[in-house]
Amino acid sequence: MVDSVRFPVPDSVERNITAQGQQGLDWLASLDETLTSLEQDWQIAIGPALPGSTAAFIAEATTADGDIVILKLNSPGAEAGRHEAEMLGHAAGKGYAELLRHDPPRRAMLLEKLGERLDMLELPFGQQIDIICATLLKAWMPAPIDLTWPTGADRANDLAQTILTLWSAASQPCSQAVIDTALMYCRDRAATYHPENAVLAHGDPHSANILVVPDTSNPVQFKFINPDGLAIEPAHDLGVLLRAWDEGISGRHAHDIARSHARHLTTRTQVPSEAIWQWGFIERVSTGLHLLSTGQTEKGQASLKIAEAIVSTAG
Repeated sequence: MVDSVRFPVPDSVERNITAQGQQGLDWLASLDETLTSLEQDWQIAIGPALPGSTAAFIAEATTADGDIVILKLNSPGAEAGRHEAEMLGHAAGKGYAELLRHDPPRRAMLLEKLGERLDMLELPFGQQIDIICATLLKAWMPAPIDLTWPTGADRANDLAQTILTLWSAASQPCSQAVIDTALMYCRDRAATYHPENAVLAHGDPHSANILVVPDTSNPVQFKFINPDGLAIEPAHDLGVLLRAWDEGISGRHAHDIARSHARHLTTRTQVPSEAIWQWGFIERVSTGLHLLSTGQTEKGQASLKIAEAIVSTAG
Protein backbone atom coordinates (compact mmCIF):
# COMPACT_ATOMS: atom_id res chain seq x y z
CA MET A 1 0.00 0.00 0.00
CA VAL A 2 1.04 3.64 -0.49
CA ASP A 3 2.85 5.19 2.51
CA SER A 4 0.33 8.03 2.77
CA VAL A 5 -2.54 5.62 3.41
CA ARG A 6 -3.78 6.08 6.96
CA PHE A 7 -5.26 2.60 7.35
CA PRO A 8 -3.03 0.08 5.51
CA VAL A 9 -4.36 -3.48 5.25
CA PRO A 10 -2.32 -6.67 5.70
CA ASP A 11 -0.84 -8.16 2.53
CA SER A 12 -3.21 -11.15 2.76
CA VAL A 13 -6.21 -8.84 2.74
CA GLU A 14 -4.88 -6.76 -0.15
CA ARG A 15 -4.22 -9.86 -2.27
CA ASN A 16 -7.64 -11.36 -1.70
CA ILE A 17 -9.57 -8.15 -2.18
CA THR A 18 -7.60 -7.21 -5.31
CA ALA A 19 -8.60 -10.62 -6.69
CA GLN A 20 -12.26 -9.53 -6.42
CA GLY A 21 -11.71 -7.32 -9.45
CA GLN A 22 -12.83 -3.73 -9.87
CA GLN A 23 -15.21 -3.79 -6.91
CA GLY A 24 -12.33 -4.88 -4.68
CA LEU A 25 -10.02 -2.20 -6.05
CA ASP A 26 -12.69 0.44 -5.51
CA TRP A 27 -13.20 -0.75 -1.94
CA LEU A 28 -9.49 -0.48 -1.20
CA ALA A 29 -9.27 2.95 -2.80
CA SER A 30 -12.10 4.31 -0.64
CA LEU A 31 -11.09 2.51 2.59
CA ASP A 32 -9.44 5.52 4.28
CA GLU A 33 -12.42 7.73 3.51
CA THR A 34 -14.89 5.13 4.75
CA LEU A 35 -13.05 4.50 8.01
CA THR A 36 -12.59 8.20 8.68
CA SER A 37 -16.32 8.77 8.18
CA LEU A 38 -17.10 5.92 10.58
CA GLU A 39 -14.83 7.48 13.20
CA GLN A 40 -16.82 10.70 12.93
CA ASP A 41 -20.29 9.13 12.79
CA TRP A 42 -19.74 6.57 15.57
CA GLN A 43 -17.36 8.71 17.66
CA ILE A 44 -14.64 6.08 17.76
CA ALA A 45 -10.87 6.04 17.26
CA ILE A 46 -9.83 3.18 14.98
CA GLY A 47 -6.50 1.43 15.48
CA PRO A 48 -4.35 -0.43 12.94
CA ALA A 49 -5.66 -3.50 11.14
CA LEU A 50 -5.41 -6.74 13.08
CA PRO A 51 -3.76 -9.78 11.47
CA GLY A 52 -5.65 -12.92 10.50
CA SER A 53 -8.34 -11.58 8.18
CA THR A 54 -8.40 -12.28 4.45
CA ALA A 55 -11.29 -10.23 3.05
CA ALA A 56 -12.18 -7.55 5.61
CA PHE A 57 -10.63 -4.69 7.55
CA ILE A 58 -10.71 -5.63 11.25
CA ALA A 59 -9.29 -3.44 13.99
CA GLU A 60 -9.72 -2.49 17.61
CA ALA A 61 -11.53 0.80 18.15
CA THR A 62 -11.94 2.99 21.21
CA THR A 63 -15.34 4.53 21.93
CA ALA A 64 -15.98 7.96 23.37
CA ASP A 65 -16.47 6.26 26.76
CA GLY A 66 -13.07 4.58 26.52
CA ASP A 67 -14.37 1.08 25.80
CA ILE A 68 -12.37 -1.16 23.46
CA VAL A 69 -14.50 -2.74 20.72
CA ILE A 70 -13.92 -4.38 17.35
CA LEU A 71 -14.62 -2.69 14.04
CA LYS A 72 -15.20 -4.99 11.09
CA LEU A 73 -15.55 -3.59 7.59
CA ASN A 74 -16.36 -6.30 5.06
CA SER A 75 -15.33 -6.12 1.42
CA PRO A 76 -18.05 -6.76 -1.19
CA GLY A 77 -16.78 -10.29 -1.85
CA ALA A 78 -16.69 -11.16 1.85
CA GLU A 79 -20.44 -10.56 2.18
CA ALA A 80 -21.53 -12.49 -0.90
CA GLY A 81 -24.09 -15.11 0.09
CA ARG A 82 -23.59 -14.49 3.83
CA HIS A 83 -25.91 -13.17 6.53
CA GLU A 84 -23.36 -12.29 9.18
CA ALA A 85 -24.83 -9.07 10.53
CA GLU A 86 -28.40 -10.39 10.49
CA MET A 87 -27.28 -13.52 12.34
CA LEU A 88 -25.48 -11.50 15.01
CA GLY A 89 -28.53 -9.28 15.35
CA HIS A 90 -30.81 -12.28 15.90
CA ALA A 91 -28.40 -13.73 18.47
CA ALA A 92 -28.23 -10.50 20.51
CA GLY A 93 -24.99 -11.66 22.14
CA LYS A 94 -26.17 -15.18 23.00
CA GLY A 95 -23.48 -17.57 21.78
CA TYR A 96 -22.13 -14.93 19.39
CA ALA A 97 -20.15 -11.71 19.65
CA GLU A 98 -22.61 -8.94 20.40
CA LEU A 99 -23.39 -6.63 17.48
CA LEU A 100 -23.22 -3.09 18.86
CA ARG A 101 -23.73 -1.09 15.66
CA HIS A 102 -24.31 -1.89 12.01
CA ASP A 103 -24.13 0.24 8.89
CA PRO A 104 -25.26 -1.88 5.90
CA PRO A 105 -24.34 0.60 3.12
CA ARG A 106 -20.74 0.72 4.36
CA ARG A 107 -20.73 -3.01 5.33
CA ALA A 108 -19.52 -1.94 8.76
CA MET A 109 -20.09 -3.57 12.13
CA LEU A 110 -19.05 -2.65 15.64
CA LEU A 111 -18.68 -5.77 17.81
CA GLU A 112 -17.85 -6.59 21.40
CA LYS A 113 -14.19 -7.44 21.93
CA LEU A 114 -13.54 -11.06 22.82
CA GLY A 115 -10.37 -12.89 23.84
CA GLU A 116 -8.18 -15.52 22.21
CA ARG A 117 -9.32 -17.93 19.51
CA LEU A 118 -9.92 -21.52 20.60
CA ASP A 119 -7.36 -22.82 18.09
CA MET A 120 -4.66 -20.72 19.78
CA LEU A 121 -5.16 -22.25 23.24
CA GLU A 122 -3.24 -25.48 22.52
CA LEU A 123 -6.05 -27.71 23.80
CA PRO A 124 -6.49 -31.33 22.65
CA PHE A 125 -8.76 -31.53 19.61
CA GLY A 126 -11.33 -33.59 21.51
CA GLN A 127 -11.60 -30.88 24.15
CA GLN A 128 -12.00 -28.26 21.44
CA ILE A 129 -14.83 -30.32 19.96
CA ASP A 130 -16.63 -30.46 23.30
CA ILE A 131 -16.26 -26.69 23.79
CA ILE A 132 -17.68 -25.99 20.35
CA CYS A 133 -20.60 -28.38 20.94
CA ALA A 134 -21.45 -26.73 24.25
CA THR A 135 -21.36 -23.28 22.64
CA LEU A 136 -23.50 -24.42 19.70
CA LEU A 137 -26.17 -25.61 22.12
CA LYS A 138 -26.34 -22.04 23.43
CA ALA A 139 -26.13 -20.44 20.01
CA TRP A 140 -28.71 -22.39 17.97
CA MET A 141 -32.02 -20.55 17.61
CA PRO A 142 -35.24 -21.70 15.90
CA ALA A 143 -35.34 -20.40 12.34
CA PRO A 144 -38.38 -18.24 11.54
CA ILE A 145 -40.56 -20.04 8.97
CA ASP A 146 -40.65 -16.97 6.70
CA LEU A 147 -36.86 -16.52 6.68
CA THR A 148 -35.35 -16.16 3.21
CA TRP A 149 -31.83 -17.32 4.05
CA PRO A 150 -30.30 -20.41 2.37
CA THR A 151 -31.97 -23.57 3.69
CA GLY A 152 -30.72 -27.07 4.36
CA ALA A 153 -32.06 -28.17 0.98
CA ASP A 154 -30.30 -25.26 -0.72
CA ARG A 155 -27.03 -26.11 1.03
CA ALA A 156 -27.20 -29.79 0.10
CA ASN A 157 -28.06 -29.07 -3.55
CA ASP A 158 -25.37 -26.38 -3.86
CA LEU A 159 -22.72 -28.69 -2.39
CA ALA A 160 -23.73 -31.48 -4.77
CA GLN A 161 -23.20 -29.18 -7.75
CA THR A 162 -19.93 -27.87 -6.28
CA ILE A 163 -18.61 -31.39 -5.77
CA LEU A 164 -19.40 -32.43 -9.33
CA THR A 165 -17.92 -29.25 -10.82
CA LEU A 166 -14.69 -29.29 -8.80
CA TRP A 167 -14.17 -33.04 -9.22
CA SER A 168 -14.38 -32.71 -12.98
CA ALA A 169 -12.21 -29.57 -13.09
CA ALA A 170 -9.50 -31.32 -11.04
CA SER A 171 -9.46 -34.37 -13.38
CA GLN A 172 -11.24 -36.63 -10.90
CA PRO A 173 -8.74 -36.60 -8.00
CA CYS A 174 -10.71 -39.15 -5.95
CA SER A 175 -12.68 -42.27 -6.77
CA GLN A 176 -16.15 -42.46 -8.22
CA ALA A 177 -17.22 -44.27 -5.06
CA VAL A 178 -16.34 -41.24 -2.91
CA ILE A 179 -18.26 -38.90 -5.21
CA ASP A 180 -21.28 -41.23 -5.43
CA THR A 181 -21.42 -41.48 -1.64
CA ALA A 182 -21.21 -37.72 -1.19
CA LEU A 183 -23.92 -37.10 -3.80
CA MET A 184 -26.17 -39.75 -2.24
CA TYR A 185 -25.84 -38.00 1.11
CA CYS A 186 -26.59 -34.63 -0.53
CA ARG A 187 -29.83 -36.07 -1.92
CA ASP A 188 -30.73 -37.47 1.50
CA ARG A 189 -30.13 -34.19 3.32
CA ALA A 190 -32.08 -32.20 0.73
CA ALA A 191 -35.00 -34.64 0.88
CA THR A 192 -35.17 -34.65 4.68
CA TYR A 193 -35.09 -30.87 5.13
CA HIS A 194 -38.12 -29.54 7.02
CA PRO A 195 -38.42 -25.84 7.90
CA GLU A 196 -39.93 -26.58 11.30
CA ASN A 197 -36.76 -28.46 12.30
CA ALA A 198 -34.34 -25.78 11.15
CA VAL A 199 -32.22 -23.58 13.37
CA LEU A 200 -30.29 -20.44 12.64
CA ALA A 201 -26.92 -22.15 12.25
CA HIS A 202 -23.41 -20.74 12.11
CA GLY A 203 -22.45 -22.58 8.94
CA ASP A 204 -18.71 -22.81 9.65
CA PRO A 205 -18.13 -23.29 13.41
CA HIS A 206 -14.49 -24.34 13.39
CA SER A 207 -12.01 -23.56 16.16
CA ALA A 208 -10.74 -20.32 14.57
CA ASN A 209 -14.29 -18.92 14.65
CA ILE A 210 -14.85 -19.24 18.39
CA LEU A 211 -13.24 -16.95 20.98
CA VAL A 212 -12.90 -16.76 24.74
CA VAL A 213 -15.29 -14.49 26.61
CA PRO A 214 -13.02 -12.33 28.81
CA ASP A 215 -13.34 -12.51 32.57
CA THR A 216 -15.10 -15.89 32.62
CA SER A 217 -13.90 -18.96 34.47
CA ASN A 218 -15.08 -22.28 35.93
CA PRO A 219 -15.75 -22.91 33.11
CA VAL A 220 -14.36 -20.44 30.61
CA GLN A 221 -17.12 -19.30 28.25
CA PHE A 222 -16.85 -18.89 24.48
CA LYS A 223 -18.68 -17.07 21.69
CA PHE A 224 -18.70 -17.47 17.93
CA ILE A 225 -17.67 -14.95 15.29
CA ASN A 226 -17.94 -14.88 11.47
CA PRO A 227 -21.23 -16.77 10.98
CA ASP A 228 -22.42 -17.50 7.45
CA GLY A 229 -26.04 -17.75 8.58
CA LEU A 230 -28.10 -20.72 7.40
CA ALA A 231 -31.62 -22.00 8.12
CA ILE A 232 -30.68 -25.65 8.43
CA GLU A 233 -30.77 -28.68 10.72
CA PRO A 234 -28.29 -28.57 13.64
CA ALA A 235 -26.50 -31.62 12.21
CA HIS A 236 -24.91 -29.43 9.55
CA ASP A 237 -22.84 -27.43 12.03
CA LEU A 238 -21.74 -30.68 13.66
CA GLY A 239 -20.83 -32.07 10.24
CA VAL A 240 -18.42 -29.16 9.85
CA LEU A 241 -16.73 -30.33 13.06
CA LEU A 242 -16.68 -33.93 11.83
CA ARG A 243 -14.99 -33.05 8.54
CA ALA A 244 -11.86 -31.94 10.44
CA TRP A 245 -11.80 -34.76 13.00
CA ASP A 246 -9.11 -36.94 11.41
CA GLU A 247 -7.70 -38.55 14.54
CA GLY A 248 -7.34 -42.32 14.14
CA ILE A 249 -9.13 -42.58 10.79
CA SER A 250 -6.85 -45.02 8.98
CA GLY A 251 -6.36 -48.71 8.34
CA ARG A 252 -9.07 -51.34 8.06
CA HIS A 253 -11.20 -49.74 10.80
CA ALA A 254 -11.23 -46.24 9.30
CA HIS A 255 -14.98 -46.23 8.70
CA ASP A 256 -15.82 -47.47 12.19
CA ILE A 257 -13.53 -44.91 13.84
CA ALA A 258 -15.03 -42.08 11.82
CA ARG A 259 -18.51 -43.28 12.78
CA SER A 260 -17.49 -43.25 16.45
CA HIS A 261 -16.59 -39.57 16.09
CA ALA A 262 -20.09 -38.83 14.80
CA ARG A 263 -21.59 -40.74 17.73
CA HIS A 264 -19.48 -38.68 20.14
CA LEU A 265 -21.02 -35.51 18.71
CA THR A 266 -24.44 -37.04 19.31
CA THR A 267 -23.62 -37.71 22.96
CA ARG A 268 -22.69 -34.05 23.39
CA THR A 269 -25.72 -32.57 21.60
CA GLN A 270 -28.45 -35.26 21.21
CA VAL A 271 -28.49 -34.53 17.46
CA PRO A 272 -29.07 -37.73 15.40
CA SER A 273 -25.79 -39.39 14.43
CA GLU A 274 -26.73 -40.33 10.86
CA ALA A 275 -27.49 -36.73 9.87
CA ILE A 276 -24.18 -35.59 11.39
CA TRP A 277 -22.39 -38.41 9.55
CA GLN A 278 -23.83 -37.48 6.18
CA TRP A 279 -23.11 -33.76 6.50
CA GLY A 280 -19.61 -34.55 7.74
CA PHE A 281 -18.80 -36.68 4.71
CA ILE A 282 -20.29 -34.11 2.32
CA GLU A 283 -18.27 -31.34 3.95
CA ARG A 284 -15.07 -33.43 3.93
CA VAL A 285 -15.29 -34.14 0.21
CA SER A 286 -16.38 -30.65 -0.85
CA THR A 287 -13.69 -29.04 1.32
CA GLY A 288 -10.99 -31.35 -0.04
CA LEU A 289 -11.94 -30.49 -3.61
CA HIS A 290 -12.11 -26.77 -2.77
CA LEU A 291 -8.63 -26.88 -1.25
CA LEU A 292 -7.29 -28.46 -4.43
CA SER A 293 -8.98 -25.79 -6.53
CA THR A 294 -7.29 -23.01 -4.53
CA GLY A 295 -3.81 -24.51 -4.74
CA GLN A 296 -3.76 -26.03 -1.24
CA THR A 297 -2.82 -29.38 -2.69
CA GLU A 298 -1.43 -31.14 0.36
CA LYS A 299 -4.41 -30.33 2.57
CA GLY A 300 -6.88 -31.17 -0.19
CA GLN A 301 -5.30 -34.52 -0.91
CA ALA A 302 -5.21 -35.37 2.80
CA SER A 303 -8.93 -34.72 3.16
CA LEU A 304 -9.80 -36.81 0.12
CA LYS A 305 -7.49 -39.62 1.24
CA ILE A 306 -9.45 -39.97 4.45
CA ALA A 307 -12.73 -39.93 2.50
CA GLU A 308 -11.32 -42.82 0.41
CA ALA A 309 -10.37 -44.72 3.56
CA ILE A 310 -13.86 -44.26 5.00
CA VAL A 311 -15.59 -45.50 1.85
CA SER A 312 -13.23 -48.42 1.22
CA THR A 313 -13.63 -49.80 4.77
CA ALA A 314 -17.41 -49.40 5.05
CA GLY A 315 -19.18 -52.69 5.79
